[in-house]
Amino acid sequence: MRSASYTIYKLRTAKPIWLKIENCEKKMVFIALIVALLQAASTEGSNQEPSLDDVPLSIYVDASKEIDYFISLAKSIDEKQRILEEALARLSAEVKATEERWNERMSAVVKATEERWNERMSAVVKATEERWNERLSAEVKETQWLIESKIFRMSVAVKATEERWNKRLSAEVKATEERWTEKMSILENKFKNLSNQLTKSPDIATLHKRPAELACEKITSKLQSIGVTSITDVAVHLGAFTEGGFKLWELCYFALIDTRFVLTAADCLSSHNVTTLELNLYIVLKKVKAIHIHPEFSINPALNNIGLIEMNSEVEYTFDLYPACMYTSAFNPKSGLMERGTKVQIVADSECLNKHTTQLLPNQMCVKSLTHNCRQKGEPIFVLNEETFSKHQLVGIIGKRSCIDEPYVITNVFAYLDFIESIVWPKKEN
Repeated sequence: MRSASYTIYKLRTAKPIWLKIENCEKKMVFIALIVALLQAASTEGSNQEPSLDDVPLSIYVDASKEIDYFISLAKSIDEKQRILEEALARLSAEVKATEERWNERMSAVVKATEERWNERMSAVVKATEERWNERLSAEVKETQWLIESKIFRMSVAVKATEERWNKRLSAEVKATEERWTEKMSILENKFKNLSNQLTKSPDIATLHKRPAELACEKITSKLQSIGVTSITDVAVHLGAFTEGGFKLWELCYFALIDTRFVLTAADCLSSHNVTTLELNLYIVLKKVKAIHIHPEFSINPALNNIGLIEMNSEVEYTFDLYPACMYTSAFNPKSGLMERGTKVQIVADSECLNKHTTQLLPNQMCVKSLTHNCRQKGEPIFVLNEETFSKHQLVGIIGKRSCIDEPYVITNVFAYLDFIESIVWPKKEN
């Protein structure tokens, strides 16, 4: 079974041939040897040789063809593998190039689509915004119109309510004033009757008369003694004063109430240094001896705006220069008020409110001139009393200069008789 054309390898001594072959070829040779061994085992089993225990088992393989075949096969496989790898590389390059082209194309498409959608969405948003703006503008305009209509209706309602309340309050105030006037008139009549009863005796009459009333009787007696039997409605008791030789008659006036004293507004005395008085149409001049301002006078707010000027010598009585009496009744005169020949009327306090003040004090009155003229500070307001002998009685003085033809506030001098009498007619002289 041995031949020179075979190369015999003993399994026990043969050197492995795959150590001399390439790695891929080693694998193929190893597979071929396994196949040859399987074939040899199959052939010897068919020859039924004696037991292998006596002689060593030797396998002889003619491997030259198989080796060449498997080497060729391995080379073919390597070549195909190389071709496959090159094809795979080309395919990878083409796939990559195709992917890049598709990515670029898709990016362009996506970008173009995004731009188209952005434009479309911008147009939709703009159109929607315009529609909502128009709708909101219409709703806001309608709401504003409704609010304005409600405000107008409320204003009309408030105005109507205010007018009704004003009418009602005016009627109530008027009725109240009428009732109080009637009651005060009744009380005044009772007071006069009581006074008449008390004055039956001259001693009692003198005892119950205040210094201003006694001074008024002296003035009347003096006028009668010089032959004055009637007095016109011209306020001849009006005068002005100067400061350092300059006339202040455009700023302040005063009223002569005694042969040595004049009454004016304290505001005139606090703001000017009065040195000289001019009386009887500025013919009679008198120097100032002393100034007496009400101790509780204040400019802001204007309170107790009254003061006295004492002259250094007495004024002599003439037909057109004599003192005025003081109005000594606690009740306001109903008529006969005069201001420099102009008639004045006492009106309700409400007509002076919110014009000159928010509240009238008990020592203030609201009056109105029946003819338009300017009023000066310190200017006197008289009442012409003709019950027994025509004489002027000083009711009030003006505290603020004004040329507006509307009701104004005056100071009621009756509230300050105690202050005036304590200076002009002290008790020791009564």
